[in-house]
Amino acid sequence: MPELPEVESIRRKLHEILQDRQIEKIEVLRDKSFLAFPMTGAEILNDVVLEVKRRAKILQIVLAGQRDLLIHLKMTGQLIFIDQDGQRAGGGHPSADWVDDLPGKHTRVIFYFMGGSRLFFNDMRVFGWIRSPLKTEVDREFVSYGPDINDPNLSVTYLLRQAARRSIPVKQFIMDNKVVCGVGNIYASESLFMTKINPQKSAKDISKKEMTALLQAMQQIIARATELGGTTFDGKYVGVDGFAGGFQNELQVYGREGLPCLRCGKPIAKIKQGGRGSFYCPVCQKT
Repeated sequence: MPELPEVESIRRKLHEILQDRQIEKIEVLRDKSFLAFPMTGAEILNDVVLEVKRRAKILQIVLAGQRDLLIHLKMTGQLIFIDQDGQRAGGGHPSADWVDDLPGKHTRVIFYFMGGSRLFFNDMRVFGWIRSPLKTEVDREFVSYGPDINDPNLSVTYLLRQAARRSIPVKQFIMDNKVVCGVGNIYASESLFMTKINPQKSAKDISKKEMTALLQAMQQIIARATELGGTTFDGKYVGVDGFAGGFQNELQVYGREGLPCLRCGKPIAKIKQGGRGSFYCPVCQKT
């Protein structure tokens, strides 16, 4: 499942590719994938793409008209753009669709642009979605989300206030999208290891000093992962040009169960938290 760095990497490339392209036609092959919108797509036909933005893990294609497009890839979604010369670019869950003829059996929605280029929304498990709200309604999609982890206005004071009465483990706290967006399982484990904080420690017991260090670590790791095009782990994410991200080569703790800690040499442990695997060093991360 792509996290913030992976989705941001997709956004950057799609912004370059889609900007100023005009929508000629929309073909919906699976109704569930295009939610709360007329199946003809008539209201955005002939609209021009102004830019591609991102909030949390949702891509926002800003159009010149009264509506925008919101896209969530979820677990197995991917976006593949094919230009008029047949060149491909895209991002998301890896599959044979990267190289096979499109549309394929997993293609759910196709956007046709003037001049012959196309954008395919493929989704193997059909958890992802596309919506086209009015511009005045876009903000409603994000009312339950906290700030993005790379938001320059995100503060230690805010995080401490959110954590004050939360007895849940700090790892689950920083992965809660209602608190802060973009800290997925891999990045949470890496951030806690960097700050020597035990992932089982209660959020309410995190000191101001620890929270300050944790915020800095999370933002640093997210920035680095974004710079490297995200993380490919067990083949679950492929970058915008069909290639893997690079942050997996810099992982310090995630996926290293039983291997020696890169600090102290003791074996890395793995526990289950909230249904997800947490990797940490029991020696370096005692508290």
